[in-house]
Amino acid sequence: MPDCEIEVFEGQSLMEAMIAGGVYVSAACGGKGLCGKCGVLVCEGVLPVTAEDRKTFSAEQLNRGMRLSCMAYPADDLVVSVIQQDEEQFYVLGSAENLSVKGRDGEVAEGRYFIAVDLGTTTLALSLADERGGVADTYTGVNHQRAYGADVISRIQASNEGNGPELTVSIREDLKHGVNALLQNNGMDASAVCKVVIAGNTTMGHLLMGYDCSTLGQVPFTPVNIDTVTTTWGQLFGDGLSAQTPVILMPGFSTFVGGDILSGLLSTGFVGRETPALFVDLGTNGEMAVGTGQRLFVTSTAAGPAFEGGNISCGMGSVAGAICSAVIDGEQRVFETLGGKPAAGICGTGVIEVTAELLKEELLDETGLLDEEYFDDGFPLEGDLALSQADIRQLQLAKAAVRAGVETLLMRYGLEYDQVGEVFLAGGFGVHLNIEKAVAIGLLPEELKDKVKSIGNSALAGALYYGSHKQAERECEQLRAVAAEVDLSTDQDFQEFYMDGMMFGNPE
Repeated sequence: MPDCEIEVFEGQSLMEAMIAGGVYVSAACGGKGLCGKCGVLVCEGVLPVTAEDRKTFSAEQLNRGMRLSCMAYPADDLVVSVIQQDEEQFYVLGSAENLSVKGRDGEVAEGRYFIAVDLGTTTLALSLADERGGVADTYTGVNHQRAYGADVISRIQASNEGNGPELTVSIREDLKHGVNALLQNNGMDASAVCKVVIAGNTTMGHLLMGYDCSTLGQVPFTPVNIDTVTTTWGQLFGDGLSAQTPVILMPGFSTFVGGDILSGLLSTGFVGRETPALFVDLGTNGEMAVGTGQRLFVTSTAAGPAFEGGNISCGMGSVAGAICSAVIDGEQRVFETLGGKPAAGICGTGVIEVTAELLKEELLDETGLLDEEYFDDGFPLEGDLALSQADIRQLQLAKAAVRAGVETLLMRYGLEYDQVGEVFLAGGFGVHLNIEKAVAIGLLPEELKDKVKSIGNSALAGALYYGSHKQAERECEQLRAVAAEVDLSTDQDFQEFYMDGMMFGNPE
């Protein structure tokens, strides 16, 4: 980015000042000095080395002047260079298997169009579609609220600490940019767009609407509004589309199971389903549902950011250069990266694949303990990258939460594995996930392996369905009416499943 000058006030971290000054900073941990993503290089001036700096950077990097901006409190003038991943190159899933694409090569014909939006915690996807749901073009991008933390808890906390207006402005600007890009790329006039349909989790919906988030982060976790919201483009965004263009925010189930999950269930035909199916969305958070159109159980589990590369020492999002798959056979080690670029870090699927290979090679035991040779410095990947013992513990926590959530949901519903008709794995993570290796580490039960179907961006698919089917609103309300939420935080069986899930592999 171009050079700029910002003012740092007393008691304000360098990261906070940069964000306030319009400099985008990746802060997956919300500025707690844990993720190591907000690095800067001190070019002129001095920043003391903190304990968090020492945990993140090598001695050589510290000598060069690398520091965490979230832990830096400048006493004098500085010149710094921002060091961060090119998150604008995130691999964002803008399609799903059940999206119908009409038209020739995405060509825009005369007629009325609507825009469907997947409003994700990490990324955004917007599709321009005709009134039958045929997709003409799709825009994908990063949710720049990541500057305030990678997960919804961080965003809620940031909002409650006074940053709510900035979070609202950030997401509205991101969506306006996406809509403008679709219009410009297709030579369309704003008047051709008849409505905008948005599917997102409850926190993202609250931040978009500018709602108070204080009740989202404390018991009993009460949302301001999770019903269908119909407003206008002018009220939310100002310019870009006609002021009276309807904007519809799809409804959700609860604070932690939002409109993105309801949208996914809509897209996979749960309303007409008679045989129970399991739906699992492994994004920044882990949400799941099981049942039919007559009886439905939903829940959410706090998996943490490991599946997104968060809290992993050399972790990164799904960007070019992220190690995404691995094969280890004795001394032979083959790692693949997204885009075929030189390895710069490892993403969630890469962590799973390396771990599964280490288990296979007996370099990692079922308790998650690395072989003594790699215990101190981690298992070497490419260059100076390594998967550490602490990284493996982060994966254990995430996979145990998901596996325990699945087991608890099936138990509460009264289902055995053989009674589950299909398992829908939603989201970009699911599409790139090697199911065999996910089962090998115990993320999913062995008995469900052959029933798993990766369906891509089901939230976007549901928004497209909603915008092109008159019965969609009624179907949403039908699913909401038959749904019951399972609270895992107070469920004793979940706690037991969680402890079992900390072990790698599947029980015999």
